[in-house]
Amino acid sequence: MSQSPDVSDDSSVEAERQLGLARQRLAAHVENTPLIVIEWDHESRVCSWNAQAERVFGWSAAEVLGKRPFDWPFLHESATAAVEQMVADAAAGRQPRSVTVSPNYTKAGKVVWCEWHSSIFYDGDGRMVSSLSLALDVTPYRTTATALERSQARLRAALDGARMLAWDLDLLTNRWETTVDVADFYGLPRGPDYSDPQFALRAVHPDDVPAVLAGRQHAIDTGAPLRYEFRGRVPAPDGGPRWFATHGAVLYDGTGRPERIVAVTSDVTERKRSEEQREALNRQLRDAAKWESLGVLAGGVAHDFNNILTVVLGSANLARRGLPPNSSTVAYLDQIEQSCRRAAEVCRQMLAYSGRNHGGAARIDLTPLVREAAPLLAGPEGAAPVRYELDDALPLAPADATQVRQVLMNLVANAVEALDAGAGAVVVRTSAEEVPPGVPDGLFHLAPVPGRYVCLTVEDTGHGMSPEVRAKMFDPFYSTKFTGRGLGLAAVLGTVRAHRGGIRVESAPGAGTTVTVYWPAPAEQLAAPPPAVVPAVANVALVIDDELFVREVTASILEELGFAPVLAADGASGVELFHRNREAIKVAVIDVVMPGMTGDQVLKTLRLFAPGLPVLLVSGFTDSRIMTADLGARTEFLQKPFHPEDLMNAVRRLAQK
Repeated sequence: MSQSPDVSDDSSVEAERQLGLARQRLAAHVENTPLIVIEWDHESRVCSWNAQAERVFGWSAAEVLGKRPFDWPFLHESATAAVEQMVADAAAGRQPRSVTVSPNYTKAGKVVWCEWHSSIFYDGDGRMVSSLSLALDVTPYRTTATALERSQARLRAALDGARMLAWDLDLLTNRWETTVDVADFYGLPRGPDYSDPQFALRAVHPDDVPAVLAGRQHAIDTGAPLRYEFRGRVPAPDGGPRWFATHGAVLYDGTGRPERIVAVTSDVTERKRSEEQREALNRQLRDAAKWESLGVLAGGVAHDFNNILTVVLGSANLARRGLPPNSSTVAYLDQIEQSCRRAAEVCRQMLAYSGRNHGGAARIDLTPLVREAAPLLAGPEGAAPVRYELDDALPLAPADATQVRQVLMNLVANAVEALDAGAGAVVVRTSAEEVPPGVPDGLFHLAPVPGRYVCLTVEDTGHGMSPEVRAKMFDPFYSTKFTGRGLGLAAVLGTVRAHRGGIRVESAPGAGTTVTVYWPAPAEQLAAPPPAVVPAVANVALVIDDELFVREVTASILEELGFAPVLAADGASGVELFHRNREAIKVAVIDVVMPGMTGDQVLKTLRLFAPGLPVLLVSGFTDSRIMTADLGARTEFLQKPFHPEDLMNAVRRLAQK
């Protein structure tokens, strides 16, 4: 009787075969995976070490099987404590799974970084049976990440050194990332979440927020480069505005939808200030050229009018002398003389604007001069009071007191007119200031050179001026009141320019106006006046003037003093006449401005041969060459137009010296 095959034995063999195949497949996968695969027994000894572990760490499986991780130079010092804790936790059943990134040593002593994923297998009683560690060599990624981090750090340092903020705005989430702290960059207070662009707009000056939003929207809509400038809400340490400039681009996704904005914002405060200073300097140069051209015109007109007025005034006075006291013609001659004097005042204002009305070289103390003028500045009853803040320890300034007083009265009159119905206040202040070297700010209408100055300041609380009005306030005949205002402030400008001073104006609509005039106050002292000489007796008078009628009128006046005048139409002819009549000539009246040889050149020539000859210089200008020259003890200056009595008195004084 035959026996049937044992089915259970066949099943067992098949199961063993399938289990062997499974182990082979698992072993093949473990050996071929790019992952490091290490199996540890219940005592944390190596029981499996795959080919990738050999490739990464350098030890073969035979070298490490049966060893704990502390038994060979495998663990990095920085990871030893963490591994000890993991082994203890695994044995106690506290941490069945873990993920760590740590450094390890290779057999060659190099350091590799691995990302470890570990899991523990426990039996039914909770005892640890084995653990499996899967690891990935992340050294290349970590090296790249470290290099990227260092590059970003260098970029942040470079941007910070260049006062720049790089930012990336996600238009979909409306969040942004920045390279430096937003609060630090803009000087904002801590607290708000500035990663929200709406909060970041608090860094922008309220007046510039619409321009910033419009600039962004324009770049988004058109794809044009992102470019705009704005002021910060927080001012600079000196109180001035902080300026920023943004440059960037809008990035779009594959459908053309705007996705993000990448840009850099720079602190351009210094550049903006340099541009403002450069523009202020250019404006001052343009104004100087304009004033110079207008000054030449005004000076030339005033010179010619002064010559004409000298003839009219002298002729009227001489005509009066030939009339009986009760003649009805005397009244008309009085009107002619009065009109000539008013016209002469206009000429003086024109000369002041032209910068040729230099005045005397005496030194003045500004504070007593202001106190003496105070009654004239009080204004009509009901007008705003004028308050004074005066410094009694000012240096002396070489200036003409009459012209300084006129400047003061003009400025105070304008300040009072700027007040509404007398409401407000006017302050007159004197002080000493040192103007440092450098480019003057844009508030100077006339920039002074560096040096020491005494300052006259007139401040009002009136309605102030717009920048357009402030730019024109010193133009001749310009006024915001009514026409026919004359040359008030224009004459102020010319007077200060003639004294080589400066004018600074601070004003804004609704904020009042402050005008500060700088009068030079050099440290050197003026030379003492020369002593008087023995009086001389006059006989023949030399008259040199290129205007025929001025020569004739001057000759007539001198004849009344008992002189016999000899006349010359130019400097060369006058010098020739002097040589012909050297012994007889006892006084000379010389015009300063003449074609060819000028009056001061004639004076120097005559002084070579007759150092003690009394000489009276006359001119429609108060020429700077004359006012700064050493004229000598027996020389005076008389400005045209002059009254005959003025000429007579000057000649008498010269004769008595």
